[in-house]
Amino acid sequence: MGSSRFLMVTGVLAGLLACAGPKVVYDYDLKYNFTAYKTFDWQTAPRGAAARAGGFDNPIMDGRVKRAVAAALEAKGYRQEAAAPDFLVVYYPVRVAERSHQVHMGLGFGMGPVGVGVAAPVGDRHSEAVGSMVLEVRDSRTRTMVWKATAESALEGADSPAEADDAVHAAVAAMLQKFPPKP
Repeated sequence: MGSSRFLMVTGVLAGLLACAGPKVVYDYDLKYNFTAYKTFDWQTAPRGAAARAGGFDNPIMDGRVKRAVAAALEAKGYRQEAAAPDFLVVYYPVRVAERSHQVHMGLGFGMGPVGVGVAAPVGDRHSEAVGSMVLEVRDSRTRTMVWKATAESALEGADSPAEADDAVHAAVAAMLQKFPPKP
């Protein structure tokens, strides 16, 4: 494979990875029986959730997330019922540890299979907060959490409300992809 083809393939792969969406982490009670679930409703976020949001709390985004979650659950056959739901859904934003960024500039040359390159940092290192979302499923009778998913970087990077809607729907779909867990 020629070096120009290798660079092109590497660039395309890097671009695809950058657009892959948020990193989603799941956890659930392995012994819990999820098969009886048919209905859901919302529960208020736990105490202290606003403090963990660290500036990512936003009523517009909250509504966007709740609509996306309700639509995704309804598409899976669940229905929202306030009177006596089988499970409760909790949503809250969190500010995850800050990521550190620094730009590097590089220069290289080569002939045939041999090449040499150098790179150096350009500018100061800076950090930014990562806005993530958490979904919890709680048993409605015991209020015990039985399933949880976190989507890192799901609440940032949109340039318009339409892009934010698309990003939230994609993050919620990724989070609920493995709900309910297979027995």
